[in-house]
Amino acid sequence: MKHLQPLYAVSALLLATACPAAELAAPRPWLAFDRYEQYRPSFYSGKGKLENVSGGVRLTGDARTFVLRDRKFLIHSHNSPQAALFDCELASSSPVKVVISGTADGKPFRSAPAELRPGMKQLRVELGKPGLLAVSGLEILNPGGKLDLTLRRAALEYATNPAQALLVAPALPSRLAILNPGEPVRLSVTNPTAETISFTIDGKLTHFYGKALPFRAEQKLAPGQSVTVSVPGQPALNGHWQLDWTVRSGSDAATGKAGLAILPTLPAYQAKPDDFKFGVCSHPGRWAEGERELEAQATARIGAAYVRTGVDWSNIQPTAAPPDYRLFDSVVDLFARHGIETQGMFGFCARWAAPESTRNAPKWQEWNRAKPDLDAWKSYVEATARHFQGRIRIWEIWNEPDLHAFSHFSAADYVDLARVAHATVKAVDPGLTVFSAGFAGLSPHPGRRDPDYQYKVMRDGKQYFDVHAYHGHSNYATYARQIDERLLPLREKAGVTIPWYANETAVSAIGGTEREQASALFKKLLFSWSRGAIGYNWYDLRNDGFTATDPEHHFGLLTHDFQAKPVLSVYHTLARCFRGARFERNLELPEGCVGFEFSNGPDRLLAVWNEADTATGPIPVLTDARRAERIDLMGNAVNQPLAAGLTLLDLTAAPAILRLENAKRAELKPELISFESGAVVPGQPFALTLTLANPTGKAADFKLAFRPKKGITLTPAETTVHAAPGQKQVLTVNGKAAADSRPDRVRLAYSLAGTPFHGEFDVPLRAATRIPAGDGNYRRKPDFRLDRPAQVVSYCEGDPSKRHLVWQGPEDLSAGVYLRKDAAELEIYTAVTDDVHVQPATGTDIWQGDSIQFALTIPGQNGSWKIGLARLANGRAQTFVWEVPTGFDPAAAADAIRLTTFRDDKAHRTAYRAKLKLDAFGLTGEKLRDGIRFNLLINDNDGELREGFIQIAPGISEWKNFEKFPLIVFE
Repeated sequence: MKHLQPLYAVSALLLATACPAAELAAPRPWLAFDRYEQYRPSFYSGKGKLENVSGGVRLTGDARTFVLRDRKFLIHSHNSPQAALFDCELASSSPVKVVISGTADGKPFRSAPAELRPGMKQLRVELGKPGLLAVSGLEILNPGGKLDLTLRRAALEYATNPAQALLVAPALPSRLAILNPGEPVRLSVTNPTAETISFTIDGKLTHFYGKALPFRAEQKLAPGQSVTVSVPGQPALNGHWQLDWTVRSGSDAATGKAGLAILPTLPAYQAKPDDFKFGVCSHPGRWAEGERELEAQATARIGAAYVRTGVDWSNIQPTAAPPDYRLFDSVVDLFARHGIETQGMFGFCARWAAPESTRNAPKWQEWNRAKPDLDAWKSYVEATARHFQGRIRIWEIWNEPDLHAFSHFSAADYVDLARVAHATVKAVDPGLTVFSAGFAGLSPHPGRRDPDYQYKVMRDGKQYFDVHAYHGHSNYATYARQIDERLLPLREKAGVTIPWYANETAVSAIGGTEREQASALFKKLLFSWSRGAIGYNWYDLRNDGFTATDPEHHFGLLTHDFQAKPVLSVYHTLARCFRGARFERNLELPEGCVGFEFSNGPDRLLAVWNEADTATGPIPVLTDARRAERIDLMGNAVNQPLAAGLTLLDLTAAPAILRLENAKRAELKPELISFESGAVVPGQPFALTLTLANPTGKAADFKLAFRPKKGITLTPAETTVHAAPGQKQVLTVNGKAAADSRPDRVRLAYSLAGTPFHGEFDVPLRAATRIPAGDGNYRRKPDFRLDRPAQVVSYCEGDPSKRHLVWQGPEDLSAGVYLRKDAAELEIYTAVTDDVHVQPATGTDIWQGDSIQFALTIPGQNGSWKIGLARLANGRAQTFVWEVPTGFDPAAAADAIRLTTFRDDKAHRTAYRAKLKLDAFGLTGEKLRDGIRFNLLINDNDGELREGFIQIAPGISEWKNFEKFPLIVFE
């Protein structure tokens, strides 16, 4: 930061009298005018030139107005800066004026012109604390003559308290927030003001799995002085760490956080042609040279061998003149220097090649997403494939043409483009590989104007592709269903035998779901592999920006400013363990668990997780391995006991890998300890049944010790059970949960006497929500609350054109759900907050509009109930029953529901009160007291389409995972 000290010191002195006594003038770095920024100049009323020079950007020419824009301006906003401070040098003889333009609180903003005179080294542009400022451009107004101006750096100055004035950031060896094991973790603190600041900093460095290293320091910093604060102790774990800190100065405080990853060097790897391909998607051509270099470094560091990006036709050939490949040449060559191969993509349409009727359309998408003239398309494809011959071996034809956001033409038109592109590419080099477009998906995505688009293309055009590319942005459960129930059947129906590639798929971490995103990468990549995919590209390398409510700003492995996210470490773990591996088989595991076996050289890798979070104990594995170790998501390995050819495989909600060194055999046996829990209701007794299976060849004693949470008692709390070789023993444990407890799980420690096998794990209980007796006025907390990001499923986050429809928070959609019963009816009352109520459908299609869908699973019935509630456009209430257990009639069940609804548009509230006749649904008071399973989701449609839903638990939309539905017990 030393290079900014003169700027900071001067600016603070200039504004010392402008700040209230309690505030300081605090500059914060803004622009460096270096290789990490990419300015696009415009010159008006004359000519101009921009060139990068040592230490800045130089503008020369006789234009009357020079405007500098950087794409990064679009993704940053600044909260009420009072001035912009420039280090610069005006070498020309006439004064100029500088204006900053943009928006402030969403309204047009232009600063007052600030005059820069010849010889001046610094300039102050008053901004006047305008609110939330988004800069769109820097304007230099030249009244006449030749301009020669060099801009070196700029800061934004804020009036703030001493704690907030300090500049605090991780002290890293590079701009990438990635460390090698053993490198220290430190914070840099700089005082940019003209006043001495005394402060205390408290913080902690926390690992993904919870281990925390606290630190504290007290310092006094003179103006311009910096200090480094070290985190004591050495982080012993690989993977993701979050650095949190609080700075205090007097009564003022400021907080901050940053993500970093500790990643060991990857093992040597020599790719073979049929290896599974590890890739990432990115847009390096959008950003400056320095940031492109950081992207290439990061891609190589985590083990990705491919980067998928496009050679956008409209950028390289905006007119019919010969194309200009210089930018893309630099991208391809840069990544190649880091050992990364580019997967290129043809598209989109150049304006001059679009149908004449669209060329002057008011929206650029009208011509850019149009079907191009086939002769022009052929010339573009041929020139591009030939130009990159020997450097790009894989070409994809367009991106997501099944979405209106990316193509405005039919499946037949796309097959035309594919036919021409395939013939052209193969004529250039028969050895080049042609991918189909990466199709967006097969879920009910709102942008899929033709649900059969992908099927038609693959049926009629499969001969034009070497690889079938597919996306499918979503969480793991939704993605797995797409592949098993839609993509693979579609391929079979269309007669597709070429391999498929998951060449752009991820899930956004919008709403603070970075842990879920990290697990999703592990699950989706290995699942795709198990279903025949030949490669997987995560979308994308880094976030597109910083907006909390924009899903495109949360897909990355890195943040936009190159901080690490948890998913980055997961990618590194996968590459470290699975590059060069071979898929062997799907593992047969207890219900709700998922697992795959791979071989990698002489080793076996068992990748597993408990998707349903059900009670599942360790799985004995018979093996000839020399050694066994368990590897977590972050890449940390722990030796596993191995005795007499036996080891244990733990199945937890957190995915993990069991590595069997030098093994040819991995035979799974029945669970060591399995469980069945009775309904666990606060204030009532329950039973927990354990089945213990001795996998050894000799008699053994199971030693068990429960460690329940406060409020839960178990009898016996400790016990020993004897089991003969291969024998199963059953143990019943009696428990009780206090009325004020939350009995979701208990901890069990176990050991198998005479063996090295011991451990502890959580036993999920069949916890029930107790529904109190009531009169229907519901003067209590809801039985269920729907208001969290993790409960939201969005169909729009994978479509940039629909990003405005992604869930924006509880005011967009949320609800409280209340239940009660009386002698004859079950009542479900749902109070919904919804900013716009739209219900365009009736009957079986009410799910497409604002509506409720709920499910009941009742003991003794063969099947479950799936029921819909709607307030129609005319204000009438309507019910619909889609699914019933065997022996029940849907129409009769719908008639047995009394539904009333109410809507308050001003308050954005919709109420649904449904009363179900007990006997019509096979319900009795006794069954309700014993417990039934219940689930509910609320569909959201703000007028364009069904954009998604919010749910208590997964399963209604997919109509599966009934064991995840909440258990409810009525008083």
